Amino acid sequence: MCKRIPSRAWVAMMIFWGTFVNYMFRSHYQISLLAMMAPRNNETVGDFGPRFDWSYEWEQQSISALFYGLTLISLPAGFIISWFGPWHVLFWSTLIMAISSDIVVPMAKFVGPGAVFTMRFIVGMMVGLQYPAMQNLASNWAPPKEKGKFMSCLMGNAFGSIITMPLTSLIIEQLGWSWSFYYLTLIAALFCIALYLLVADHPREYRWIRQEELEMIEESHLGTVNTSSKKENLLGLLSSNTKICPTKAMSLISGNPPYLKMLVSRPFWAVIVAQFGNQYNLFLALTTAPQYLKRRLKFNLKASAGIAALPHVARLLFGFTYGFINDLLLKKGVPKATCRRVFTIFSHILTGSSLCLFLAIGDCAACAVLLLVVMMVFNGAAVASVLINPQDLTPNWSGTTYSIMNFFGSWGGFIGPTLVSELTQENTIGEWAVVFSIGGIIGILTGIFFIFFGEFEIQPWNEPKQQAEETVINK
Repeated sequence: MCKRIPSRAWVAMMIFWGTFVNYMFRSHYQISLLAMMAPRNNETVGDFGPRFDWSYEWEQQSISALFYGLTLISLPAGFIISWFGPWHVLFWSTLIMAISSDIVVPMAKFVGPGAVFTMRFIVGMMVGLQYPAMQNLASNWAPPKEKGKFMSCLMGNAFGSIITMPLTSLIIEQLGWSWSFYYLTLIAALFCIALYLLVADHPREYRWIRQEELEMIEESHLGTVNTSSKKENLLGLLSSNTKICPTKAMSLISGNPPYLKMLVSRPFWAVIVAQFGNQYNLFLALTTAPQYLKRRLKFNLKASAGIAALPHVARLLFGFTYGFINDLLLKKGVPKATCRRVFTIFSHILTGSSLCLFLAIGDCAACAVLLLVVMMVFNGAAVASVLINPQDLTPNWSGTTYSIMNFFGSWGGFIGPTLVSELTQENTIGEWAVVFSIGGIIGILTGIFFIFFGEFEIQPWNEPKQQAEETVINK
C-alpha cells in the first residue's frame, strides 16, 4: 500500500496530523481550566475534581504561559531545525510536550499556579518548534505546483481544535479534569510511531519512495531548494579529507540561515507583520472564544466546548478549499502575486471586519456564534496568503523564516489574555465587544500592510546552492 500512494502524500498527511496534535495540546487547556477553577460570578459548575481558587490574573497568565514559551523558542528554532533536522525536532518535541503536560496535574494539586505556569511554558516551547519543522518538511517534499495543498495540511490545527474541545469536555465530565491531560499522551505516542514509519527529512532518505517520484521532486526543486540531504553533506565532508573546525563543519553540514540578509529584507518584515495579525486573531478564537461563550453567554461546559468548535470546522473545510483554488489558479496562469493579495483580503481584512461587528450584536448568542464561524471561514484563506509566503520567498529557509514569524506572531498569545483580564472585569457585552474589535482592527491593518509591502517571488538570500559541496570542492 505504501508503494502505491505517493511518498509525498504520506508526508503531507503527517503534516496534517502534526498540526492536529500540536493544537490538541494548545487548546485542551482552556477547557480543562474551566473545570479546574473555583466558580466566579455565581457560575454553576459540576464536580469534576479538585478546584483551585487562583486569582483571575493567575488564571490568565497560566493560559499565556504556553505563548511565552513559544515566543522564547521561536528565534533559535530555525537553527535548531537546520542542525537536528525536522524529523528529530518533531519526534522529541512531541515526547517532551506530552510528559510536561502530564506533570501539570500533580503541579496543580500539590504545588500551585507557578508550577503549572512552568509546565505550560515548556509545552509552549515544544509546540513552537513544530510548525517551523513542518514548514521545512514542506519545502523538502512539495513540488511548487502542489504547495497550496501542502499548506492546506496545516489546517490540521483546526481539526485538532474541533476534536479537542468536545472530547476534552466529555472526558472531564466522565473521568474528571485530570484525565483531560492524560489522554493526550496516548495520542502523542501514536503520532510518534507514525512519524517513525512515514516521515523522513528528505526524499532521498525515505524508505518507501520510488525512483521516478524522487526524480520528479528534485527536478521541480532545481534552482530553488537544496536537493542534497544532510546525511549526504556529512558523507561528502568526511570523504573530503579536509580539516575543518567543529563550528565550520556544522555550517557546512546543515547550513547557516542568512539572518542578516533576512533582517534587512522588506518582504521578510511584511510577512512577519501579516503573521502577527493572523496569529492574534487565531489566538483570540482559540483562547478567548471559549471563555466568552461560557462566562458571558452562560453556556454549560459541554455546550460551550461543542459550539466553540464550530468556527474551527469552518476553517478546516474552507482552508482546504482555498489551498485547492490557489493551486488551480496558478495552473491557469493567474500571477502568484494576484492570488496572494486576493487571499489576504479574505484572511485578514474580511476576518477583521467580522470581529468588529461584535460591537453591534449585543447579547445575541446565535449572532456571536455566527460571527465566529464567518470569521474562521475567511481566516482559512491564510493557507494561501501568509502561511505559504515563506515558501514563496525562501524554500531553503522556510522553517527559519516561519520560526521568526512565530516569534512576533506569538506575542498575541500573551497580549490577548492580558487584555481580556484588564478589559472584562465587569463581564459586560461592551467589554467583550472591545476585545474582539481590537483583534479586528489588528487583522485589517496588518492585511493592508502585507498587500502593499509583501512580495511573492524567491528572494536573493534563498541561497539554493549546496554550500557544503561547493566549499569542500573549493578547498
